[in-house]
Amino acid sequence: MFGQICKKCSVTLPDAQDALWRATAFAAAQAAALQRAHADTTVRTWLGYARYTAQQQPGEEEQFDTWLKRARTDRKLAKDTRTLSEARKHLAADFAEFLASYAADCPEVDAYNGAQDAVHRTAGSQERRELDEVTAAVAGKSTRPRQRYELQPKVDVWPLVSGVWLAARSRGIGAAQTAGLVQDAVSRELAGARVVDVTRLPAPQTPGEGHESPSAWSDAELALWWPRAVADACARLEAQFEAESAHTQARLLLVHDWPLTNSRDAPISYLAASPVLGPLVPFGYRRRDYFSDIGDATGPSYSAVIAAPGNIVAKLEKEQAAQGGHYPPRFVAGGPVTGRRRADQTAALKLLRTAFPVLPSDADSAPDTVPAAVEEQRRARGEASHRLQPGDNGERASRIAAALSDGYGCWIPGGSEETAFLKELRTWLSWQVLRLDMWCGPEGAEGCWASLYGTLDEVGEGALALKPGGRHRPVRIPISRVVALVGAPRWDRDHPHRGAPLWKPYEPVPAIDAATTGAPLRRIRVLPAPGQKE
Repeated sequence: MFGQICKKCSVTLPDAQDALWRATAFAAAQAAALQRAHADTTVRTWLGYARYTAQQQPGEEEQFDTWLKRARTDRKLAKDTRTLSEARKHLAADFAEFLASYAADCPEVDAYNGAQDAVHRTAGSQERRELDEVTAAVAGKSTRPRQRYELQPKVDVWPLVSGVWLAARSRGIGAAQTAGLVQDAVSRELAGARVVDVTRLPAPQTPGEGHESPSAWSDAELALWWPRAVADACARLEAQFEAESAHTQARLLLVHDWPLTNSRDAPISYLAASPVLGPLVPFGYRRRDYFSDIGDATGPSYSAVIAAPGNIVAKLEKEQAAQGGHYPPRFVAGGPVTGRRRADQTAALKLLRTAFPVLPSDADSAPDTVPAAVEEQRRARGEASHRLQPGDNGERASRIAAALSDGYGCWIPGGSEETAFLKELRTWLSWQVLRLDMWCGPEGAEGCWASLYGTLDEVGEGALALKPGGRHRPVRIPISRVVALVGAPRWDRDHPHRGAPLWKPYEPVPAIDAATTGAPLRRIRVLPAPGQKE
């Protein structure tokens, strides 16, 4: 039956068959992706490795297990369910084997870092400036054949030299062979090149009498000049090159904007091979802009804690400190990896809470009782702001939801009636960004107040499901930790260039003194218009 169903078929399947169909389609898509990966013949780089690793989206395994659980409710599908479960296990093992073989063909991490540092240290040298003069002498015009959609072949000698040298040395190729590869690469671009700006040439090396014209003489000078300049640049790079040592203890490293799949992540994409400790938590959303590369993907980005070599963590800390405070920090270094699984996992979760205060395990471990601090905040919010309740005299729920989303009131938990009221409002709030004020932290440990921004995805008896930023997977939040739910109409208007934050620290509302609660409220007296009686 499944083979006869296409995308255009309008059929409704029973729950068990529908779940099995979805799980089968997911496994088939994974098998096709693995087949395409095996057929990939491009040069294997750490950026490519990171992009293949990112094909495993967060929550896919849980969703697949949920589908199988629903399919097992029909005994007639038990055999198909077992077959599909085994096929999924084989696919996961084959994909892990593919990633291991792919990583083995990528550049060696320590040599890559040392070569990359050598390129950075040589960027301001005289040898680099001489290569820039070579580029200016030919006006950036290459002699290689024009490629497709290319109006004029262009060349920039320094990026070409440093790129070929970096790729060769990071893969363990010797210095002499690397220099030969660099000379061959530049020769394909400049062999037979013509000089456009004679003033860029160095001191003459040959007399001009033996040439037919000044142009022929300048071209001969260029043919003698650029091989010597390239050789000097390779020698300078070799002098700066020193492979880093990985014999240092691993450290925890919090990385924002994970996975490392965009072109700007290429220098650090080797971090994708490091073990990930703990879950991924929401960080932001990637959009395409003018500087995006063809392979850059859009979609949710996360924060992850990895176990990286200590020398690499120290290097990233140093480079980040040199950037100054203009750019938000992307890395947060943690303590050493002890090798004790529970201790390392606890330290990783503590580091993750600095990126996003709510973890997936919070909803499972939270008690049903409301903490005293949350109960006190609920009373303070109820006295300090307008608490939305079911409308009187047949007021429509859509109008109450509009008032909530516009920030003219707040929803405060209190019991089953308030939960049922929020379920009624969810229909009109599913596309509105709201602010959820709550108490965060593991049970029995030190926590914090936070305000989460997102859309309301689901309302249950004991928990809410909030999509951070409206674009991430839902995060389950215990109602016992919730203080209030309010609108956030101007959430993303003050962040035109950077992504709007998914959460902020929450400032608790001070409790109103009991001595003043019984005081009569002061009301504004509205005077009548001229000519009217009061």
